[in-house]
Amino acid sequence: MKTTIAFNIDTSTLQGCTDDYLAALWYIAQTNPATNDNHDAGVAVEHIGREIIRRWMRGVPVPLWNIQGRDHYHQQLIRFARWNGQEWEAAQ
Repeated sequence: MKTTIAFNIDTSTLQGCTDDYLAALWYIAQTNPATNDNHDAGVAVEHIGREIIRRWMRGVPVPLWNIQGRDHYHQQLIRFARWNGQEWEAAQ
């Protein structure tokens, strides 16, 4: 038997889901067949990961978005290109 199962992930509801469901979403998002350059897949994974960290650090108020691993690469990218909402375009 062969079957296809699709998942819709609403990142705006992550705070209300159970720990078990959040863990399942993490695995689903990580095994998503999307390529690494897929913007929406990357954003979804990042939101799920941040919710996992937020719960893990529940007792300690900590800023989750101040410094990110992609910041350096993003700063280099925007020197040469701009995001138009769909794709990157060469900067003028």
